Amino acid sequence: MKAFLVEKGTERTKRLLLQEDFTATATITYTEMYSGFSGKRREGGISTKQSHAICQEFELYWPTCLHVELTSEILELARDLIIQYPLRAFDAIHLASAIQLEREMAESITMIAADERLLYAAKAEDLMVINVETD
Repeated sequence: MKAFLVEKGTERTKRLLLQEDFTATATITYTEMYSGFSGKRREGGISTKQSHAICQEFELYWPTCLHVELTSEILELARDLIIQYPLRAFDAIHLASAIQLEREMAESITMIAADERLLYAAKAEDLMVINVETD
């Protein structure tokens, strides 16, 4: 969301995404982004015209990402993460997706986010983390 809406951490998020060779994200991000954009529009945070422009920008960005498919392994790992850490469901899926991707690639993954609980859990799971609002 921070890459497309102007809020705390937006500039840092954009810089980080532009400097990376590739960006990976869970496939649930697609729906989650539209939920966030629509919510901002309904709450009056952005106009309908702004919402359409943001959605178009997101549609151009989406194909450039590596999409981590939601598999039974990721769901099971997300379940285990929720039991171990105080995570929301989608945050657990994002973290499980990052962990699974790191395992498959055998390379370090850096999770960028602003949610402290998510970043704490990611760090506890030995991922590198960047808090776009504070780091």
